[in-house]
Amino acid sequence: MDSNQSNSYSNAGEDFLDIVAILKKIWRDRILIVRSTISFFIIGCLVALTRPIVYTSQTTFVPQISDDQMSPSNQLGSLASIAGININSTEMTSDSYLSPLLYTKIIDSEEFSLKLLSAELTSSNSNKLTIREYLLSNESSFNFNPINNIKKYTIGLFLNKEKKEISSNILKNYNFISDNDYNLIRKLRKKFDIELNKKDGFVKVQATDKDAFISTQIVEQVTKNLQSKIIEIRTNKIKERLEFSKNQYELKQGEFNILVNKLAEFKDSNKSISTALFLSELQKLESEYQLQQNILINLASEYNNNKIKLNKDTPIFSVIDEVSVPIDRSEPQRGNIVIIYFLLGLIFPVVFILCKEYITNLIKEITN
Repeated sequence: MDSNQSNSYSNAGEDFLDIVAILKKIWRDRILIVRSTISFFIIGCLVALTRPIVYTSQTTFVPQISDDQMSPSNQLGSLASIAGININSTEMTSDSYLSPLLYTKIIDSEEFSLKLLSAELTSSNSNKLTIREYLLSNESSFNFNPINNIKKYTIGLFLNKEKKEISSNILKNYNFISDNDYNLIRKLRKKFDIELNKKDGFVKVQATDKDAFISTQIVEQVTKNLQSKIIEIRTNKIKERLEFSKNQYELKQGEFNILVNKLAEFKDSNKSISTALFLSELQKLESEYQLQQNILINLASEYNNNKIKLNKDTPIFSVIDEVSVPIDRSEPQRGNIVIIYFLLGLIFPVVFILCKEYITNLIKEITN
């Protein structure tokens, strides 16, 4: 047991000596550490001061539906039904085909982004312009990329010819996105994002831009287009039913009016006649009239029910946090940048000092 204690004491002593040796090695090169720390601190200050200022705007809303569509046994949380989806443990209605978890897919679609590019903004000097025009106005006039330029003027010459031939004959029937639009879509998607809170069931839309007023308008446009797309997808099926029932009702209404006029004319033209043939024809017309009237009543009821269902299934968006023009910038966080550069300036020379001897010996072994 005494031997074990002595071994532990000796190990502790060796560790202490190693730490002392490391501290001595660092202290010998303290000038390098000081210079590196000061240099990185200055670089951090320059980076923090030159980073562009960015403002972030956001809004939070909750899509809601009628109470009779909510399932009490639904344990998925409010997010699973915020778009009018009726989910329970045993069944899902045929109309419940849009999951709120697909909101991000909607925003990532090219169709949604292209529509956003055409949305209108108002600049700080009250000029009207589209998002496309705003993004183009902010593009750098000097955008040199040697790899892209080499590709453009070599194999790109053949690819462009082939692309023009294809686009003129085939691609006109498809949603073709040009290279310019594709680059604008990529830039636009970097400016906004949505967050789905599964627990509390709200949707947060936020956007960033160097102009605080523009960032607010981007949030408004993204929110408006997202809500419109949700309503469109959610009510698409019931709208088709409503249109079909409307057409059928109007068709039968026209047929019924013709039958009413026909029956009235028959009675007027045969006021003084009461033969068996007349009574048989009258009974036939009245039976047809009764049948058409019942059909028309049923179609009218279906048409009205579909209108009620459309209103009931259309999501209503309750805004929790109204979007407002931000006053304080979100980026750059200059204090954090300076601290990070200061720590890097302190860590890098220490690592270099501790590994310098090992690297030197390794190089000697390789060269020898």
